[in-house]
This record gives sequence, structure tokens and C-alpha cells, in this order.
Amino acid sequence: MFLLGAGASADAGIPISAKMINEIEKLMKRDADWKRFTDLYHHVKSSIYYSSGLRGTFGDGVPYNIETMVNSLYELERNEEHPLYPFIASWNSRFSLLAGAGFENVKTFRLLILRVLKDWMCPEDASLASYFQGFVRVQNDLNYPLRIFTLNYDTCVDGLDRERFRVESGFAGYGTQNVWDFERFEPGDASALQPPQIYLYKIHGSINWKRDAAKNLYRVEQVQRVESDNMEIIFGRDFKLEAADPYLFYAYEFRRYCLLSKLIVSIGYSFGDAHINKMIGQALRADSERSLMVVTRCKKKDFQKKKSDISKLLGADKNQIVPQAGSAKEFLEDPNLTQLLVANVPKPADTPF
Repeated sequence: MFLLGAGASADAGIPISAKMINEIEKLMKRDADWKRFTDLYHHVKSSIYYSSGLRGTFGDGVPYNIETMVNSLYELERNEEHPLYPFIASWNSRFSLLAGAGFENVKTFRLLILRVLKDWMCPEDASLASYFQGFVRVQNDLNYPLRIFTLNYDTCVDGLDRERFRVESGFAGYGTQNVWDFERFEPGDASALQPPQIYLYKIHGSINWKRDAAKNLYRVEQVQRVESDNMEIIFGRDFKLEAADPYLFYAYEFRRYCLLSKLIVSIGYSFGDAHINKMIGQALRADSERSLMVVTRCKKKDFQKKKSDISKLLGADKNQIVPQAGSAKEFLEDPNLTQLLVANVPKPADTPF
């Protein structure tokens, strides 16, 4: 099974969280719509660093990125609806001034970030994502469906869907008549005219998802028709596991296939999601012959430290961690990718060969 993080789409022109922050700071210098939020942004950013400093974390060690910022705005926006509100004697006076009446500026700023997020998820040159064709080659070589779990909102994997290569993501088509159905992920789905080559699980939602008035989930072809405040993505929230489908179903499936797979392949994932880490760690501890291949940009001389860091984070044996140097693009364009994957599938200890 494969797990994709933000780094998997970086070579396709979709910025990672840290780069998104840089882009926002550039917009504040040149765009009038953004300039008016500069002081609010600086205040929230400073507060995040201050909070980390109180816990003894400083400089580059502070976990600050676009999701941290949006999560802070989301929590502040709740204002009187936040369960901690009764315990807050008063808001910081400068923050109250910057937030505006009813904290309207906080909400407007957060939605402005979500609006530009759609642009980032849809780069002009779609051909930059052509390296995802590596999944097609692997599937053709192995000749059985791949299970791809992604934490990304983009459509790089969705774009592999063709007339003779089917990517199953839970929808029969586009529009309100084709709502998401978990049964489409079941083997032998009667509604399928062609068995899928890839089962795609978008664990944190997708940039092209919407819900109708009855809360049914469907997908659209034109992303710009998805309003910023109605995007069906889990972005900028510390609590990443939503108590509703498809998210509960995807979490169950992720746990299921972690426990079924002998080789879990992580591409571009920074191990920043606690609930994902717990399920991977549980799977590794459950079977000492299960391995986690981590595609990382770190150099080979740093592999031992990388293995130690990840094993400590997951609570697993570092010998189960297999670092693979390079970017997602380099990994997926490797002409010997299938052989590499097969060679790293752990063999049972009692195997005769």
C-alpha cells in the first residue's frame, strides 16, 4: 500500500505547507486584499512562536506552517463558541482591535487563505504531474489493484483515470447524481463495469468535493465552483479525524491495509499527523516482518538518523524502516520501480529461498 504526503505533489507544482507560508507573506507585500491583514498575521504568528517558546521550543524547531496558521485562525474565529471561552477573562487588547467586531477579520483572512489554496492545488501546467504515471507502470507490472492513501487535496492521482485505467475514488461520475458510495471500494462491486486498477482514498478530503443540502458528498469537474467556506477538506485543524464518512471509512480502511500489507510505502509524508502515525506504528509493532519504506530527500549518510527518528516517533523497531533517497518524482520515474518494491517486501523468516 502507498501513503502520499504533501511532498509527493511538490514536483507537480503544488507547494508544501512551509512554502505556502512564504507565498502568503509575498502576497501581503504586493496585493491590497492581503496587505490589510498583515498586522493580524504578524500577531498570530508571533503568538504561535511565543507559545512554543514557553514549552522550550525555539527557532526552526517551532512547528509553524500554513496549517498551524489556519488552525489558529479557525480556533480564534470560534470566539464565544469555543469551550474555553468562559475561562478567558479578556482577549489581548491588540488582538481584539486587529480581529474586528465579532472577530470578522479573522474569518475573512482564513477564507482568503482557503481561496488561494484552490489555486495552489490546481497548477496551470498539469503535465508537471506526469511522474504519477509511475503508479500505472507498477500496476501494469503487478497486475493487481494498488491501494493508494493520500493526505493531499489535489487531483494528481485522480488524473490517472482513463478509459482503460480506472481510478476508483468512490464516485460513479461527477455531479449531484453521483454521490460517494463506500461499496465502490469493495472487491467485485456490482456497479462497476471495469475492475479498478487503483483504489484511491483521500483521507483529508479533496479540492473538488462538495456536499448537497442533504450532506451527500459528490465531486465536481470545475474546482472554482467550490466556495472557499464550503470546501470539503480537513485543512488547518488539529483534529484530523472527522466523525463522518468518508473520513471514518477511510481511517478504518487505512488501519485495515496497514495490518494486511507487508510493505507500506510512504512518499512525501513528514509524519506530522498523529492518528496516521499511531496506525502505522501499531501495524509495525504487530508484525516484526512488516516494513515501512520512506521516500525521503535526505542524503544516504543521514539514513541512520532518519531511521532512528521515525522509529522513535512510531514506537517501532528501526530495522523495519527502509529509507529511500530521492524525491517523489525520482522515485516514481525509476524504470526499475516495480523490482525495487518487490525486492523490499519482507520474506517470512522460515522461507526456503
